Amino acid sequence: MKHHHKILTLRRDLNLFQAIACGIGIIIGAGIYVLLGSAAGLAGNAVWISFIISAFLALFTGFSYAELSSIFPRDGSEYVYVEKTFNKKLAFLIGYSTLLGGSISAAAVSLGFAGYFSSLLNTTYLVPVAVSLLILMSIVNLRGIKESANLNILLTTIELFGLVFIVLVSLKYFGSVNYLEAPKGISGILSASSLIFFAYIGFESLVKLSEETKNSKKIIPLALISSILIT
Repeated sequence: MKHHHKILTLRRDLNLFQAIACGIGIIIGAGIYVLLGSAAGLAGNAVWISFIISAFLALFTGFSYAELSSIFPRDGSEYVYVEKTFNKKLAFLIGYSTLLGGSISAAAVSLGFAGYFSSLLNTTYLVPVAVSLLILMSIVNLRGIKESANLNILLTTIELFGLVFIVLVSLKYFGSVNYLEAPKGISGILSASSLIFFAYIGFESLVKLSEETKNSKKIIPLALISSILIT
C-alpha cells in the first residue's frame, strides 16, 4: 500500500514593502526606545559616534546575510548556512545559539516595553506585563504572516512618528551642547557601540521569512540592506 504524504508549505504573502517594514520595526523597536538611555550613559554626548560604528558593523553583517539568503532562500537561516558550509553538528550548535539569542532579545524588548508601560500607569507589574506582551505577540504570529506584517507596519509607523516628534521638539536645543563630549573616553564610546549593535540585531530575522516572501531570492536581500540603511 502506498502512503502519500502531503508536504506542508508556508504561504508566500510578503511583498518588498512589508519585508522592509518588518526589518525597520525589528531594529527600531529595541534600538532607539529601549537601549538608547543605557548607551548614552556610557558614551555621553558622543553616543552618535557609537551609533555610526554599530551601523557599519551591522551593514557589513547584513551584506553577508543578504548574499547567503539569496543562495539558500530557506527559513532555517543560520542553521542552513552552517550545515551547507560545514556539518550538521556545528549547525545544531549554531541553531540553538540562535534560539537562545532570540530569547534574550525578546526578553529585553518585552521588559523594555513593560518598563515604559509601568511608568506610564505608575505600576510595578513588570514581569506580568512583559509575559502578557509575549503571549499576545505569539497569538498574532500564529494567526499568520500577513496579520503579523500588517500589525508590524502599524506599530513601525507609530515608532517612526515618535522619533520625528522627539527630533522636532529638540530642534531648538540643537548646537547648545558639545557633541564630542565623552566622559568615559574611547572605551565608553566602544562599550556603547557593542550595546547598540545588540539593538541593531534583528535585521537577520528577515532571512527567517524567506519561505513566506514572494520571490524571496531577490526581495529578502534587498529588504535586509534597505532596512539597515533606513534605520
